[in-house]
Amino acid sequence: MATGFLDGGRPFGNSFVLPKHKMVYVSVTKVACTSLRWMVADLTGEDKESFYRETGGQQTRLMTIHGPRDRWKNTPQLLDLSPAELDEISPENGWLIFAVVRDPWSRLWSAWQSKFLVRHAWYVDHYGDEPWFPRVPASANDVVEDFRSFVLARPWENHEQLRTDYHFKPQTHSVRPRRVRYTKVYDLTELPTLFGDVKAHLESLGMPNELYTPRANETPLPLVREALSPEVSTVIEDAYREDFEAFDHGWTLDRVKVAPDGWSADAIAHTAYHAAANERIGDLRAEARRIRRELVRQRRANEQLRAELTAARAGLLHRAVRMLRG
Repeated sequence: MATGFLDGGRPFGNSFVLPKHKMVYVSVTKVACTSLRWMVADLTGEDKESFYRETGGQQTRLMTIHGPRDRWKNTPQLLDLSPAELDEISPENGWLIFAVVRDPWSRLWSAWQSKFLVRHAWYVDHYGDEPWFPRVPASANDVVEDFRSFVLARPWENHEQLRTDYHFKPQTHSVRPRRVRYTKVYDLTELPTLFGDVKAHLESLGMPNELYTPRANETPLPLVREALSPEVSTVIEDAYREDFEAFDHGWTLDRVKVAPDGWSADAIAHTAYHAAANERIGDLRAEARRIRRELVRQRRANEQLRAELTAARAGLLHRAVRMLRG
């Protein structure tokens, strides 16, 4: 299927379409996607409270924006649109079509930290026994060693389940730069420019808006140079070669933003606290799911009981009528 901006293939799901605002945002995990999804949800008038009711193990209220897509009532995906609606979308037709990407070194660091180091409940359940799963850190050296072990093992390529996880796949798999004709693919460092462009776009449509862009940082440790040893950096460059080739944003190792003074003992302790808090969130998530399963079982049992009582009453009534007629 070819449209004004989409070159063949089936429309995809990691997209947020704002028809009234003539915008399409293609989401990329670990690239400001929490802030950008909240921006979209606010513009389209989504019910924020509906996201907060999610029980999927997210660490904060802001992270619940990543719950099931059926929570979104006002913001379709590209795959929800008809061919005629898709044909209307193009930069020449006044649409702002954008995605945001990030250098692979800091993106992999962010993904590893938020999913593994601080022990996101779902990832503990599925990967907690893997040899490359990090320990709860007691020192800065623990963190550097465990990140190195993870990178050198390259499980996002050779683990059957993790290799399908978009937090760790190259960004080309989400952005699809050969299929989508964007207004612009921004670098993470260009977020102020993006927000300015969104405001200008909305004003051109007579929709001046203050943008709601909360920052949800679930990674307590900034990247440090020690984590990007030559061996580690080379593996990342090789594994994410498609991103380096597809996005010309001048990504070089010397331009990666790092904390100059390393991590304090308090920062390591804070990370260990995050891990402990997430373990407790995992406990509550598991209990919520157990209660939900029990409620479903009870509801089905009650429905079965009601059906049996109804059948019994019908049988008694039938017998009573026969007796009266006899």
